[in-house]
Amino acid sequence: MLKQEEVHGIVTEKLKEILGNEWVSDFPEELFLYSFDMTENPPNNPEFVAMPKTPQEIQSIVKLANEYKVPIVPFVAGANVGGLTIPQRGGMILDLKRMDQIIHLNKDDMYVIVEPGVTFGHINKFLKDTKFRYCYPNAPPYVSLMANALLGGLNNLSLKYGCMSEIINGIEVVLPTGELVKIGTCSCWSDKDLWWGRGPMPDLLGLFINWQGMTGIVTKIALQVWPRKLLREWLAIAAYHLEGVYKFVKNLTRLEIADDVLWVSAETLKMIIGVPLGEATQAADDPLPPWYVLVDISANTQKEFDARLEIIQSEVAELNKVDPNAFQTTLELAGISFGNKILDLRNLPISIGGLLEYGGCTWLGTYMTTKPEVVVKGVKTAFGIIEKHGFEKCLYTRMMKGGHYFAFRFLFRFSKENEGEVERMRAMNKELLETLYPQGAIPYKTPAWAADFLIEHCDQNWVKLLNKVKKTLDPNGIMNPGRWGFE
Repeated sequence: MLKQEEVHGIVTEKLKEILGNEWVSDFPEELFLYSFDMTENPPNNPEFVAMPKTPQEIQSIVKLANEYKVPIVPFVAGANVGGLTIPQRGGMILDLKRMDQIIHLNKDDMYVIVEPGVTFGHINKFLKDTKFRYCYPNAPPYVSLMANALLGGLNNLSLKYGCMSEIINGIEVVLPTGELVKIGTCSCWSDKDLWWGRGPMPDLLGLFINWQGMTGIVTKIALQVWPRKLLREWLAIAAYHLEGVYKFVKNLTRLEIADDVLWVSAETLKMIIGVPLGEATQAADDPLPPWYVLVDISANTQKEFDARLEIIQSEVAELNKVDPNAFQTTLELAGISFGNKILDLRNLPISIGGLLEYGGCTWLGTYMTTKPEVVVKGVKTAFGIIEKHGFEKCLYTRMMKGGHYFAFRFLFRFSKENEGEVERMRAMNKELLETLYPQGAIPYKTPAWAADFLIEHCDQNWVKLLNKVKKTLDPNGIMNPGRWGFE
């Protein structure tokens, strides 16, 4: 049997044969860069970094990894806020940045086919002079479209279309055993660009969504785009009454007149404009309203736009019955109170300086029921936990897919340099999950520690099925091991 250092040397040389010397590294300085992310999740070093350019190179690497039982962790930007690309069991980081082609925009069926390294910045620039638009999270422009879609992230059109995994039409994927497979209508023809849907054949796409790279490496993905509207404006509604503002959000969602209805706390807006860490916490005597609803509306005619605006104003009048001091304004006027940085929310994707400048950024992000008593109780309970641990109460939420479920999450910034702060953040997120899960909240982009919690508490027949799928697709257990209970 080969010793570990012998395997390391053989794999390094074979990777260089596949990719060339410049796209393979086992230098400690470069491995260190892949050992951590912005979150509180524990760091761990990989043994190699490889940067393929083609699906065929990935196939060769996967076959090599199977031969020598080397774990593989797919990676693009590492900005998932869940520690999902920190290698739990060492092995190889497969950095897919070089695969950065926008392959095709289908204007008839309204989808775009991209490689893993295509970012929100790339697609924003690509679509700028077309009649189409894509959806964007409140995230930096260097984040991967594909990664966010496969991980079920939310975006500024989630109110209408749900999480990003729901807008995937099809994929091309290298399986853990090395085969290259297409999923969706694209699998029906080898000579046609027909990636328009996931059915009507059996839908296998779920084998690769939210699996965090444990079932294969996706090399192409088709994502839906939509017609760009001619008119667009953001409104801001400020409120003081928690139950009233949530009812307003839910009612406005069901009227189906807005592209986005984003509900945030005042502390979130302070963070966005760059208020220093520790100074965004809202005091009891702070004159600013504690709640803000940012409404993104678009239309193709002024008449349509005015009609939408009139409906929103009538809903604000209903809110005033329980919250007389609530008021509607524009995002520009809100900028007078919060500073012009708040206007960046109109121009996603963006980098939020106040969120990322302290070295630590994390969240507890969940999808949950929309029941008012659950959401309102969840806010009150979570705020109590956050205050106890001494962090900012940065609520950032929206209804999803027309109000069928709710994105309930908090953004947290912290300093990794402050003694004990990482440990406090871990303890707080754990307490938040243990408190919110019984109320119907499930974490998305699920970090390893939260996945272990779910594995323990979910239906064990579901867990057994999960294991069967994983072991069937990945018999040697090489794909991102250490997640969802898999070694």
